[in-house]
Amino acid sequence: MRLILTSLFIISTLFVNAQKSKNDPIQNFEKLWSEFNLRYANFELKSVNWKDVYDKYRPQISEKSTSNESFDISCKMLQELSDGHINLQGKTNVGKRNCGIPYTYHLGDEFGKIGKVYPLIIKTLKKEKFTPLSKNIGKGIIKYSLSEDYGYLSVSQFEGFKIGEIKRSMKKAMTQFENKKAVIIDVRLNGGGRDKNSYKIAGRFVDKKRLGHYKKTRIKGTKNFTELESWYLNPKGKKQFIKPVIILTSDWSASATEIFVLAMKELPYVQVVGNRTEGIFSDMYNFKLPIGWKVSLSHQQYFSTKMINYEGKGIQPDVKILNYKKDEFDNVLLKAIELLDKTTDNNGYN
Repeated sequence: MRLILTSLFIISTLFVNAQKSKNDPIQNFEKLWSEFNLRYANFELKSVNWKDVYDKYRPQISEKSTSNESFDISCKMLQELSDGHINLQGKTNVGKRNCGIPYTYHLGDEFGKIGKVYPLIIKTLKKEKFTPLSKNIGKGIIKYSLSEDYGYLSVSQFEGFKIGEIKRSMKKAMTQFENKKAVIIDVRLNGGGRDKNSYKIAGRFVDKKRLGHYKKTRIKGTKNFTELESWYLNPKGKKQFIKPVIILTSDWSASATEIFVLAMKELPYVQVVGNRTEGIFSDMYNFKLPIGWKVSLSHQQYFSTKMINYEGKGIQPDVKILNYKKDEFDNVLLKAIELLDKTTDNNGYN
């Protein structure tokens, strides 16, 4: 009996110590800082000395720090990197917390919510005699509208599709666009998704195999990266639309949406109109801290075919124009139509 009681005491002690270890503020902070130190791809690009950041925030953590206090300090440390693909979330002693990187979006600031731009788009399509946006196509992610001369394609995200859904949705849209003079692709309200999906949709506008972009991944624990990985655009479907295309972008256009824009800019008949994109390209590397908090970081670098890295800067449009709450109509969409009127009259871009 004494042996059993002793064993139970040891097991109980080990369990309590393990729980203390998981919740140890110092251990969790060290793990967080260390994982970024080993994997984060853009310290130099962001001009951030990660050791200096450690020296700034480590003294603020102690064994007596509550989980909520630790979360606040950790969040402030990560925000030094100004990277929209960094996230920290988990339970603290005051409830669930989420730490994103503060970012000011023109559309969000101007309209209150990104979605409030949508009625302005609908109103403008109607003014320009486009048909109502299609329904029940691609779960509402992909929608199209038609005027006498042009097609309008809205893609609200690059994820959430079932198997084969992109192919079916784009086939419907491309059938409608076949005899149009030009197409407007609107990704202003698209926050991203999967790069492969953006390439599948881009492939419906590609004339021939073309290099789209490069990427590389930081090798854990070193300053080195893997060899450049080349991504190619390939024609998709039986027919492709290879006449003038204008892509509408905003600073909400992010991640896989930016990959879409980056690749589509390689096509000589494509223009970009609107605002710069957000500037977050890397896939997200995910891990957990001992306490159970979930963390994501950017461990890759993306480049255009000219080896330009737009991380933190975003892709600038060929024609910059913004919408404002006071506007009666969608000036970005109107500018695209104006440009296409001139372009199609002159049989294409110069």
